[in-house]
Amino acid sequence: MKSVRFAFAILACALIGLPVWAADEFDEETSGVGGTIPELCQIVVSGTGCASLLTLTQDGSGEVSYDQGYVESTANAIILTLDANKQWQLSGKIDTWSCPGTYNKDEDDLLIRITNTPTGTIQNSFNAYHTLGAVNTTMLSHTAGVSNNAVNVQARVLLDWTQDIPGPYSITITWTMETTT
Repeated sequence: MKSVRFAFAILACALIGLPVWAADEFDEETSGVGGTIPELCQIVVSGTGCASLLTLTQDGSGEVSYDQGYVESTANAIILTLDANKQWQLSGKIDTWSCPGTYNKDEDDLLIRITNTPTGTIQNSFNAYHTLGAVNTTMLSHTAGVSNNAVNVQARVLLDWTQDIPGPYSITITWTMETTT
């Protein structure tokens, strides 16, 4: 009689959709994550900049700059923040000066230097004032990746009472960061 009742209970449960016995059920699948990470690097340029470095005033400070032979930015006027996922190098180059009239200011009148101790090795004497040319000159390099590496750059522009005439001046510095092998 017990077996009939048990069979009846199983049949009743099956008819109304209840599980006959409590069994754990699961399904397990897998998937993959993959792809190729390329060599990556970036430069972010910030700081107060040097755009108005040659905006000299007639209050005595402009004359003092001419007397000392140069005008100089703050030590962190240009901040280059570097990121790379492998060995890299930072270089810079300049264009020609844009000058008033037909005057042609010497590109070597712009000097720059790295004023802090960023990650990497300073190259080509850029821990002291140095000129940049029309082709990339390596300034800093490192044998591994880097993140948020701040490089403080200061600029100095040489002045000459007899050469540098009144008017607007500008020059462009192009910064290049590249991964290397």
